[in-house]
Amino acid sequence: MMYYLKYRPASLAEIDNQKRQEILTKIFQSSDLPHAFLFIGPKGTGKTSTARIIAKILNCEQNQGKKKLNPQSCNQCENCLAIAKNRFLDVYELDAASSRGIDDIRSLRDQVSYAPTRGAYKVYIIDEVHMLTKEAFNALLKTLEEPPSHVVFILATTESHKLPETIISRCLTVPFQKANLVEIRQSLLRIVKGEKLKVSEATLDLIAKSSQGSFRDAAKLLELAVSTTDLTEKAVSSLLKSNSQVEPEQFLKLVLAKQTAPALKFLQDYDSQGLDYSWLIEALLEELRVMLLIKKGLIDDSQIGSIINKTTLSEISRLMKILLEAYQLTKSSPIEALPLMIAVVEFAQEKV
Repeated sequence: MMYYLKYRPASLAEIDNQKRQEILTKIFQSSDLPHAFLFIGPKGTGKTSTARIIAKILNCEQNQGKKKLNPQSCNQCENCLAIAKNRFLDVYELDAASSRGIDDIRSLRDQVSYAPTRGAYKVYIIDEVHMLTKEAFNALLKTLEEPPSHVVFILATTESHKLPETIISRCLTVPFQKANLVEIRQSLLRIVKGEKLKVSEATLDLIAKSSQGSFRDAAKLLELAVSTTDLTEKAVSSLLKSNSQVEPEQFLKLVLAKQTAPALKFLQDYDSQGLDYSWLIEALLEELRVMLLIKKGLIDDSQIGSIINKTTLSEISRLMKILLEAYQLTKSSPIEALPLMIAVVEFAQEKV
């Protein structure tokens, strides 16, 4: 089993983000349980893992018949073990990226009225909920407005701006920010301990910095390093450099300089490595965000280099808008590289 699955948090106590752990603990210590949660945040930040933890808390045998629930599931009763193995009949997971139509939501709505078969609650986890069609959202809304007392919905999304306000208003929103280096290292240390690996702190720091705030990506990078190197700092550094999501600064310089041919060649090389275009656009937007703050005098020290002096606020703003449009199109494009390639050409052709 892959590390990120094998070592995903199994209880609130194992959630590496302290703030999120505290928020959820307070919710379950209250007698007023929300009937719908909305998890908002980037990929790999623990939304689905946390949803399954909530399903355990709601159905843990130690909480049966209690108004105030113990926020720490036992992870030993039959219900907790069944949920961990995806065998619990009262926990339903729906991926809205592939099951996004009104028929899928109608089927879900028909099941809601029936009582749970084993646990106290039926839990419906809908991942990438922003992918639902307009008709499916309308059908879901009717269920969210008057849900049975034995039902809890957990909606997860990386793009909350695509959700209807009517859906958002009926959920308790829990934000999932990108993990910081301390949190990433903590999650990596759990894997290191479980696998009995010998890894230096410097090596872990390298992997943590390369994960871009994603617990899942950090676990994948560690597993890649274990399978291909000797885990020394030098070997892992070399691996990350060749395998990583390239250096976005290099590409950004070409785009801002309107060197279209070299920029497209960069993307051609990037594509040949099978790397993630969403990540690249996110990295470019982060670089531009820092440049914007430097230009406005909100950050004193520039890590962008001389490129900052040659770029106007107008250029930064225009490129950010173009990249945001490309980001939205990337997931639905038949050719993943195409939206970013078009963005490069459009920016080069636009007049200030």
